[in-house]
Amino acid sequence: MGHPSMPYLFSALVGVATLAVSLLSARRQLRTAEDRIASAAARRQAQLERLRRVARATLGQARELRAARRRKDSIELACEELEQRLTAAGAVDRRVYVLDDRRTPVDAGWVVTVAHADYGGRVTGGLEKTALDRWKRGRRFLVWGLDEAKVREKTNARYPEHKGFSILSVKPYLD
Repeated sequence: MGHPSMPYLFSALVGVATLAVSLLSARRQLRTAEDRIASAAARRQAQLERLRRVARATLGQARELRAARRRKDSIELACEELEQRLTAAGAVDRRVYVLDDRRTPVDAGWVVTVAHADYGGRVTGGLEKTALDRWKRGRRFLVWGLDEAKVREKTNARYPEHKGFSILSVKPYLD
């Protein structure tokens, strides 16, 4: 009886050995899979951290962009207001022309505003529209004279009424 059981015992030992080798291989594959899962989880966590940092940076940049746009809008509004003020200031001619520089020590300075309604038609043609408009509104001249009457006389000699000129005002010059 001892003899026929030997192949059974041998096949049982081979089966146990094959099972042990299979279990070791399965255990090695399980450890490898666990390592891969742990590595993938670490990569996932690192990726999440990078995404969070990028999202925070993007949010900060969006805030900065909104603030920059608000600053740009307020600067554009200030520029428009400044341009309007410059246009309004340019509409008023602040120039003072000097009628002549001959004067005596007792002469005083006077600002005389002289206008001409049709300077282009009666005096000289070919002037720009702005120059003609300035003549219509009146040009200011610095005139030296003893008193207002002398200043009017001096101004009328250069810009006579019979040629369409008119004196709008005579005021003392305060330098």
